[in-house]
Amino acid sequence: MKLLWLQAVCCGGETTSLLNSEQPDLLTIFEMLGVELVWHPAFSPLQGEEAEKLLARHESGEEPFDILVVEGAVPAAGDGKEEPQGRPGRRLAERVRKLSAAARYVMAAGTCACFGGVLSSDTSPIRVTGLQFHRTSPGGLLGGGFRSRSGMPVVNVPGCPAHPDWLTGTLAELSRDRLEEGDLDHYARPKMFYSKLAHHGCPRNEYYEFKASAEEYSQQGCLFENLGCKGTQCDSDCNERLWLARTGSCPRGGFPCLSCTSPKFPEGFTPFFETEKIGDIPTTLPLDVPKAWYVGISGLAKLACPERLSANARSPLPVDEKDEKRKKDRI
Repeated sequence: MKLLWLQAVCCGGETTSLLNSEQPDLLTIFEMLGVELVWHPAFSPLQGEEAEKLLARHESGEEPFDILVVEGAVPAAGDGKEEPQGRPGRRLAERVRKLSAAARYVMAAGTCACFGGVLSSDTSPIRVTGLQFHRTSPGGLLGGGFRSRSGMPVVNVPGCPAHPDWLTGTLAELSRDRLEEGDLDHYARPKMFYSKLAHHGCPRNEYYEFKASAEEYSQQGCLFENLGCKGTQCDSDCNERLWLARTGSCPRGGFPCLSCTSPKFPEGFTPFFETEKIGDIPTTLPLDVPKAWYVGISGLAKLACPERLSANARSPLPVDEKDEKRKKDRI
């Protein structure tokens, strides 16, 4: 399977994430899958005019290839905003269209390529979009009805950045012709990675169940009620798959989930570090429970909260560990 990787308007975060593939590493993955990397702007020796000629041959179909991966948002005309990079932006959009038409499969890597992401915000001075979605709406650069040569829509692998497993796992399914449209959710994301919430598997869930919430960062309690965590809104398996040598996730590091796999990211989840409420009820209620249930049960949960959780929620260390530390300090 011949793979061509194109970078559009982006920070390069998906490429960096891809290089963090482990067990096995990226080169071993490609070898195992029988994937030939035809061109990547950072990995390939061909640059400049030689790269332009290579891409032109693939655009025309002179040199067939199988998988097109686009990283980054793509230029879109309209609404009076500047086009990224001016005329080069228009050439980039046309290149993406031609390569997408020539590919057997098209994969959008990262939230910007999938939905527009950070650069599609209302305050952005440039006009960009995703490949087949603009935020939550079908369309994007290629249009909602686009299908690649295989008959598939663009396969969206969002994240800011996407986990390396999501990228390589999706490439593995495509390289074996095993991914079908029915395997994708309503935003064309592979269900095998995006059918859970980041909230599921969070190490702070015991605190969440009893509404024992942190009030400041560095405390152990749930980050949802006061500190802006959107894990209950985020479709991903982040807290089960883990990052950084399989050790970490945002909540494990004391950082709130920003729901970066969502088409609404980032503007739909601001402010990031505080929780907007009506009364005592957060406005971003969990997706996995009925709203009426959450409102009714939250007060009872707080009343039933064990003293251990209540004390630890607002402590940087488990209470018993703090006692041990005091004893050692006295000695």
